[in-house]
Amino acid sequence: MRITWNELTVSPQGIDFEMLLSEWRWLVDVSYEPVVISSMGDLFLRHADGRVFWMSTVSGQLEEVAATVDDFKQKMVQKENANTWFQPQLVGSILSQGKQLSAGEVFSPSVPLVLGGSLEADNFEATDMQVHFGMLGQIHLQVQELPPGTEIGGIEIEGE
Repeated sequence: MRITWNELTVSPQGIDFEMLLSEWRWLVDVSYEPVVISSMGDLFLRHADGRVFWMSTVSGQLEEVAATVDDFKQKMVQKENANTWFQPQLVGSILSQGKQLSAGEVFSPSVPLVLGGSLEADNFEATDMQVHFGMLGQIHLQVQELPPGTEIGGIEIEGE
């Protein structure tokens, strides 16, 4: 299966980014604005100073990836970066299972990796973006201070 940027990214059309990032304000303040949304539910954000950051919903971390948006656009198409940031093989595996995204959806883990889930196609479902970002933002906030390997007995998700 040939994977294109249409399968690796999702349209920002009609997305309320303030709401999307509301559960991530502990990590990114209002000086960040979205550049690209990956179909795996990660965000690439431009800081007010122009630098571009990768907000990984898998790790719950923010990493600087480019000095400018133009620099990011050049880097994102480089094979190593594309494989790391957009995970085309995983997206291809998910799509080959017949799973598809509708407008406003990303592929989200049924069991988040931080809670013991796997980076396997079977663990991902098409999920509303607001649900994906809201749930994972809350989970990462709750576990960020825990030492690696801490056993988690349960989680609590607030909101609808």
